[in-house]
Amino acid sequence: MPWYTPEPEILIGVIGVTGAGKTTFISKATGRSDLVIGHGVEACTQDILPVTVEVGGRKVTLIDTPGFDDTYKSDADILQLIANYLATTYEQGVLLTGLILLQPINGNRVQGSERKRTRLFKKVCGPDAFSRIVIATTMWNQIQSDALGERRAQERIDNAEFWGDMVEKGAKVIRHDDNKNSAHNIIMKLIHYSSPVELQIQTELANNGGHVGMTSAGQQLDEDLSELVQALKKEIQELQAERIYARQEMQELQNRLEKFEGQRSKLWNMTAQILPTLATAGLGVASFLLNSGVATCNIL
Repeated sequence: MPWYTPEPEILIGVIGVTGAGKTTFISKATGRSDLVIGHGVEACTQDILPVTVEVGGRKVTLIDTPGFDDTYKSDADILQLIANYLATTYEQGVLLTGLILLQPINGNRVQGSERKRTRLFKKVCGPDAFSRIVIATTMWNQIQSDALGERRAQERIDNAEFWGDMVEKGAKVIRHDDNKNSAHNIIMKLIHYSSPVELQIQTELANNGGHVGMTSAGQQLDEDLSELVQALKKEIQELQAERIYARQEMQELQNRLEKFEGQRSKLWNMTAQILPTLATAGLGVASFLLNSGVATCNIL
């Protein structure tokens, strides 16, 4: 009786920012319509969700993950969720075959937030796992032309801060056309690997006692958050300076207001003091003016 060696289990992580189309991708791949799909910036995947599908005659488990830039969870919370899952499966000897990074192509230009998320993703994976990454571009139906989308994708491939270093180490960039065949084609790029891969964050968590903040990804996120904190502090200081300046201006205006109101009050009191004098003296206006020295009389 010949020995039977079972084929390795295929687990593929599906990751990306909220709104990148992760759950939609899995829905297209599996043909399932019961998966809750979010629209806009509100995420529906709030936890790790494994979904099984047959692709190329192989059973594949797609791991749907919550997206960064989530409406309800912070990036730190999302990283904690992903780290918990990866640490647990690592402890059980279960590793991913690869990862699919879904990246919308409909953005006008590469932005700082995208750069940070890409940088964080790289820290989760580590350079040794870059060859097991497929970058699937999405949202092609929301751009003016294919040429524009291809140009945007190439900009990221040419830039080491985005996809360049991953592509150099074997990552693949594939367009996702939002249908079953396209989703299966992307998955097929990963299922031929005969062995799984250890992600950098898994090795680091195993070696540091499970401290997420001490991993490369945790330190990267801390650096990104520190930049945001410093920017907000600077903005607050500027607003406080504006308030001080505005307060000084307000005080000057208040002083001028009091000055003019005082002049009006003085003017009114002066008029009020003259009238009783005229009334009690019983003098005519001309006599009063002469006697008070306000007017003089020239005799011709």
